[in-house]
Amino acid sequence: MQDEPFTSHLPEALFHMARYLFHLLNKTNNLPVGVSKAKVLIAMAKLGRNLGAYKVARHAFEKLQGLRIPVSFQDTVDVGSVTIRSRPFHDREELLPMCYRCSTTNPLINTQGNCCVNCQQPFVYSFFSFEVLPLVLFTLEDDISDEEAVKLIHMDPPARKNKGRWQESQSEAVQTLQLSDGPGEELENDPFAARLLDFEPGAAEFVPVIVDRSVLQSLRQSEVVIQKWPAPMRWTFFRNLMPDMTIAVDPQSFKIFAAEDYELLVLQKKLPFTHSSRHLV
Repeated sequence: MQDEPFTSHLPEALFHMARYLFHLLNKTNNLPVGVSKAKVLIAMAKLGRNLGAYKVARHAFEKLQGLRIPVSFQDTVDVGSVTIRSRPFHDREELLPMCYRCSTTNPLINTQGNCCVNCQQPFVYSFFSFEVLPLVLFTLEDDISDEEAVKLIHMDPPARKNKGRWQESQSEAVQTLQLSDGPGEELENDPFAARLLDFEPGAAEFVPVIVDRSVLQSLRQSEVVIQKWPAPMRWTFFRNLMPDMTIAVDPQSFKIFAAEDYELLVLQKKLPFTHSSRHLV
């Protein structure tokens, strides 16, 4: 590709950025100011081909055939449209995003947008690498305010129940007793996990996880990520299903990041989506 700018982003990150914009365009038919649809598709085509996402690259080249593109890119598109036909008809498995709510492996292109094809759970991206973060959106019951929800989350979770059963086994020379977990014990100890599958697979509309006070109190504070939007908007709550991965929310733009990426951006004073620099909060 001609006139490629220098960037510190890895090719995978650029590819995920292009996919994010492509889905945004398909869903809303409205790209951010200054973003070219043709260049988004060119990036998807070239990066997809180089990374082994041949199905995505083929789709992007086909879309480009119906667009008026800059003359400087015409030869690249024409040659790419021909050479991609010799490639496989699938995408590299390592690039496929997984839904952290229903564990479905998703295709790289979804006509319904940036969401899971099975449960419609919206994907939450780190706005630096654009990798899918292990966050699951949940909403509150109607009679629970945002502030009350935070108080319940900050409370110590109730002690976990141990409903294991002693099972006896006997052989010719040995008699043993073994403590085994009762069925469904893990779901009892984690009522939020029991609600993850409260949806109809393949439904047209997204049904979020809805939690009550007991579920909120069972959550650990370190597992919950909150976008605290200004009034009159309600706050947005997520549960981090991989607590070892620390998540950060920028308090001005409300974008979500992997914490290590956000810390690096703060130190470099290059916070995206905001025109100010600040210390970590």
